[in-house]
This record gives sequence, structure tokens and C-alpha cells, in this order.
Amino acid sequence: MFPFNDSSHDIDDYQIHLQNLFSYQLISSQEGCSRTENLNTNSKIDETTQNEEKKIMHRDLERERRKQMTSLLTNLRSLLPLEFIKGRRSRVDIVDEAVNYIEYLRGRMNELHVKRDAIVKRLHLESSSSCNNDIPSTSCVVIKQYSGGLEIVISNGIISEQNFQLSGVMRVLIEQSIEIETCSSTKLNERMLHTIQTKVDDPTKIDLHELKQKLYQVCNSE
Repeated sequence: MFPFNDSSHDIDDYQIHLQNLFSYQLISSQEGCSRTENLNTNSKIDETTQNEEKKIMHRDLERERRKQMTSLLTNLRSLLPLEFIKGRRSRVDIVDEAVNYIEYLRGRMNELHVKRDAIVKRLHLESSSSCNNDIPSTSCVVIKQYSGGLEIVISNGIISEQNFQLSGVMRVLIEQSIEIETCSSTKLNERMLHTIQTKVDDPTKIDLHELKQKLYQVCNSE
């Protein structure tokens, strides 16, 4: 009888031990699942936060880009003549008209270059006919009258160009109350051509012969 009772107690103890082990494993498993869920939740939160930060950064960059584009478009519009942007409001229209304006300016520059070359050639022929090119130390002066002003061309040889003082020419013109509009210099066939465009209210009141003599003296003085 006693051995049987001892065996019964051992079985009960064993069952209790098994129940305790099962309970421990169950609790450990639940704790592990809970930790895994917490890690997954934290990972999802971090990923969501990063995505939100990326969206905010992208939105800020896009806002800044649009702001810069608006500023550039406003500056571009201010550079275009009114006839090119009249009735044009969209960005595409303004950019297209800017391209058209650039092409227009390029065409005008080509036309002006052709006119300039023709004028220089004509002035060279006129100055050559009135100047003694065999004397490199001599400067010559050609004055042409046109509506609203005078065109003065001074042709210098190699030696005369070294001593030439354009300021003296300007002083003579100012003394004669002649307004200077433009002045350009071009080298042609070993000579320097100085072309001066002037504005005169009444060119008929100016003694062209006297003016030419004064300019000649200034150009050939050492």
C-alpha cells in the first residue's frame, strides 16, 4: 500500500511540474509575440515618419522651385517690348515671345553690321580721294552734312595715329556747340578711321570749311 501511495504522489508532482512548464512556455511565447509586435509597430512608425519627412522636404523643394521660376519669368517679361507680350499671359507664350525677340535682335544686328561695313567702305573711298595716303604722318578730315547733324571722318596714317588726340577733336566740336552722339574707330588698309556722328539744330549755320580747318590743325599738331 505504501509504495502505491508514494507513486501516486510522484505522479501528482509530475503533473504539477508539467503544468508549470506549460504555463511558463505559454507566458514566454506571449511575451515574445508582444515584443515582436512592439518592434514591428515601432518599425512602422519610423517608416511612416521618414515618409512624412520626405514628403515635406519634396514639397518645400517644389515650392522653392516654383518661386524661382516665377521670379525668372517676371524678369524675362520685363525685358521684352510691349508689342511682344501684349495679350500674352501664360508662361509658354512669354517664353515663345522671348525666343522671337532674340531672333528679331539677331536679325537687326546682322542688318546693322551690313550697313556699318557699307558706311566704312564708303567713308574710306571718300577719305582716300581727299587725303594724301602717300604721307603716313598726315591726317585728313572729311565732313558730311545730313539732316539733323554732321558726320565727321578723320583718317590717320600709322605715324599720325600715334600723335592723334581725340580729346582735342571733341573740344573743337564742343566749342562750336556741336553735340556728339556717337564715336567709333575702325582700322582699314593700314589707316585708322575715326567716325563721329553729331547732332546740330541748324547745320547751315556752321561754317564747314572753318570747322574742317580747325579739326585738321588739331589732328596734325604735334
